[in-house]
Amino acid sequence: MGFAGQVSKPVKQGELGTCLAFILGYGGPSLAPQVSTPKPARTSREERERIHLLVVEDNRVNQQVALGMLGSLGYRADVVADGLSALRVLADKDYDLVLMDCQLPGMDGYEATRQIRRPETAIRNHDIPIIATTAHALAGDREKCLAAGMNGYISKPLRLHNLEQTIEEWTGGASVQANVEPIPLESVPSGEGRPTAFDQADLIDRVMGNEDLAQQIIREFVDDIPGQLLRLAQAVNELDSEAVRFVAHSIKGAAANVGGVEMREIAWNLEQTGSAGDLVSAAEALPKLSASFERVKPAMERFCQSSIR
Repeated sequence: MGFAGQVSKPVKQGELGTCLAFILGYGGPSLAPQVSTPKPARTSREERERIHLLVVEDNRVNQQVALGMLGSLGYRADVVADGLSALRVLADKDYDLVLMDCQLPGMDGYEATRQIRRPETAIRNHDIPIIATTAHALAGDREKCLAAGMNGYISKPLRLHNLEQTIEEWTGGASVQANVEPIPLESVPSGEGRPTAFDQADLIDRVMGNEDLAQQIIREFVDDIPGQLLRLAQAVNELDSEAVRFVAHSIKGAAANVGGVEMREIAWNLEQTGSAGDLVSAAEALPKLSASFERVKPAMERFCQSSIR
């Protein structure tokens, strides 16, 4: 009909500002094509198998979580570990949607998205829907995602229902707008009323009772964390506060994905000390994180050997 853009009611300041910036040429390409042109519903497994998704995620456990969930929903997906690799793949193949982690080594998810949206780059589809996957909820994060050219976001740890709903909106048929799933405020998780080490119930709930997927995720976590702890210790010894922040962030996200409540809390604190450059506190917290892993590992291994009924 000729509209230049669209915002949903009740109007939110950030969404309105982003829309105006796009229209006036201060941002990436307009979201209007995706907003104003709903696609026919694709709900059958046969139709989902024709949809090709790209996951941009550097953490092995989080990769496994995303690929396992997408596979259980019937989608085909490839994974790359950084922004530059995403640009290369998107210049070579056609995809229907990108799940973009915001915190990536080298080129982060924001810059990768800006490059995808630039018409002069070699990307095959500059208007491809890009959904941020983030555990952050700082002031302005939603606007930051949209201003970079992302179409929306879903929070980590991923939940199967939210993931399915978001992908269906952007590839299947519901009339879509920038995804506005609220991201829970990032803070030290409260242990009140919750397991101190392994929240098995939360993991099972997030994968909607898929026992095989839950055990697959746990095995990947148990195999991956020793190497991550070594990298974290190396960063502390080398007085590299940025590496401490980044590795602790990665461990925190992986622990959240598997219901590692205590590990997530300690890794969250380590991430904060890395951001602040407080390597003395980081060195003191490192043994606590290792000890927490040793406490939770037997419970996770028992979980993998058991049958949930």
